[in-house]
Amino acid sequence: MGYERRPVAEDWPVDWPVPIQDPAGKGPLIWVNPVPEFKAGKNRMHIDVQGDVDELVALGAKVVRVEDDEIEWTVMADPEGNEFCVSAP
Repeated sequence: MGYERRPVAEDWPVDWPVPIQDPAGKGPLIWVNPVPEFKAGKNRMHIDVQGDVDELVALGAKVVRVEDDEIEWTVMADPEGNEFCVSAP
């Protein structure tokens, strides 16, 4: 997505939400909230992104379902199992 971590105070607690922002200022500010428990059910929020599947795999994501006759995107999961969809840029 091109988002970058928004600067926070040096003493920002590690377990507090992490703000990420579009450096061009066009996209919304997104807060990523760390939680101690593992994923137990369906995502409460789902993100669709444009990107390169191989690059995302190299960063730690895994492919859940590849593009086929029914869908025009690849379903992936981050290292914690949160699913998101990826389409070509």
